[in-house]
Amino acid sequence: MEPTFSVVIPTYNRAELLARTVQAFLAQEGVALELIVVDDGSSDATPEVLAGFHDRRLRVLRQPNAGMAFARNAGLLQARGQYVLFNDDDVVPEAGFLQAHLSLHRRYPRAAGVSYTYIPESLGQDSFIRFWRARAESGVRGRADGASLGWGGFWFASLSLPLELAEAFAPIRGYGWEDHELGWRLWRKGVRPRLALGARAAHEDRVSLDVMVAKSRSLGRMAWQFYRLHPHPLVAFWTGVHPLSRAYKRWAYPWARAERLLQVRDWEAGAGAFAAYRFVLEAAYTQGLLEGATA
Repeated sequence: MEPTFSVVIPTYNRAELLARTVQAFLAQEGVALELIVVDDGSSDATPEVLAGFHDRRLRVLRQPNAGMAFARNAGLLQARGQYVLFNDDDVVPEAGFLQAHLSLHRRYPRAAGVSYTYIPESLGQDSFIRFWRARAESGVRGRADGASLGWGGFWFASLSLPLELAEAFAPIRGYGWEDHELGWRLWRKGVRPRLALGARAAHEDRVSLDVMVAKSRSLGRMAWQFYRLHPHPLVAFWTGVHPLSRAYKRWAYPWARAERLLQVRDWEAGAGAFAAYRFVLEAAYTQGLLEGATA
């Protein structure tokens, strides 16, 4: 019998987190699944960790390090389920996770099911973690089950689709926009991202300001790859590559000011820390946009 869900998990050098995520999926009840883990060239204990699971539902693919899009595509090619669920290796599902996704798809046959992810309290309460928790969870907090999340709501860190609607990720190299590029194509085909409220999962990624600055800068550079694939005015304004957007961002978020804030961080303990974090990340994205324009 074919599985109901093909769960595709790309992974790279996060053996401990991966073990928890795999274990949580194999413990899901009431829904038939296959678990496809794509090891994207890990050099840590990932192969040994995966070898420790003796479960016929688990399949392991290995490839030289090529990046998230290529790893997801490799898993998609092997999927046999009625639905495919892409899930990052640091997104750990709670009990009833797959049942909630299945319930949503039965109500909305042409929907993409977006998991209710949250940043657990165990990751800490320092200033940046609190800021990031509020920012990362803002898209799902207070929304009803099945709520439409709009054309920017495709978040493939944990998202399910009917396999017949799934498409390959574009070969965007570098961090950023590959999720939304596929989401843009799906949206134009009539697929709508909807919140699966009961599909709760802990996003266990321990982020820092320095890490997110680097990611934001990469997002800015990768925006150009997204736009070149889809040179549409809405994409230009959405990503900020439009000349008017870039002119505004260059004026509003000067990188020189962000660099000064990053050098002396006494402001992180103050009341305006969240506003400063927002500024620094916008400035990093803007800097990436400017770099990408001349690449």
